[in-house]
Amino acid sequence: MFITKKDLLNETGISYGQLYRWKREGLIPEEWFIKKPSFTGQETIFPKEQILSRITAIQELKDKYSLEELAKILSPEIAERYFTIEDLKIIEEIPNKLIPAFVQGYGKNNFSFIEVLIMIALSDFKENSDLTLGQLIDLVSGLKGYLPKIKSTGYILILFDQGKDYYATVYEEQAQVYIDSRLKVEKEIYLNDLSNLLKLKYRKSFNFKFDQEESSRLEFNQEEVGLDPV
Repeated sequence: MFITKKDLLNETGISYGQLYRWKREGLIPEEWFIKKPSFTGQETIFPKEQILSRITAIQELKDKYSLEELAKILSPEIAERYFTIEDLKIIEEIPNKLIPAFVQGYGKNNFSFIEVLIMIALSDFKENSDLTLGQLIDLVSGLKGYLPKIKSTGYILILFDQGKDYYATVYEEQAQVYIDSRLKVEKEIYLNDLSNLLKLKYRKSFNFKFDQEESSRLEFNQEEVGLDPV
């Protein structure tokens, strides 16, 4: 769903100048400014859910952070650090009881920023659906081979099912994706929204400039996290 520039300015109470200043400062992605032919020539429209969420975040945070800091927080760039099991225990959105399942699904005990975002998304889905622990592991296992190819957080995770068998796909925000109508879409999750949450809420816990070489060599210890023996 899209929203026109006129409706966006009316709904949010911001000015034309503010909107384009935030674009220049990198707070709002340029690709969200979509040109559409109209009877007057051209009209600018935006992805409604994303732009409203972003403007709300900017309005709430602009007095706490400089525009430069906000641009870094809200950018789709992936934080260059790896997360350990102990790090995961700090993140409230990932229940401790699910950590062994994620370790088993990924087959390792240190995780990239994108992999952590997937954990947050799947944790929320698990808590609000009848997804079993085994199905959670299967979802992680099915996605893990593709996640290293994702170089930004500008992606959407879609979860869908067919007869209570759950599947997932990840695609770029602006891509057109057509899903088999026999599959029921259960949830769409914007990874950039989760990224903003992680960067803001845990800003003091994680510096996001962590030397990834230090943690990427941690040994995988199944007994440490209570995994079932293979």
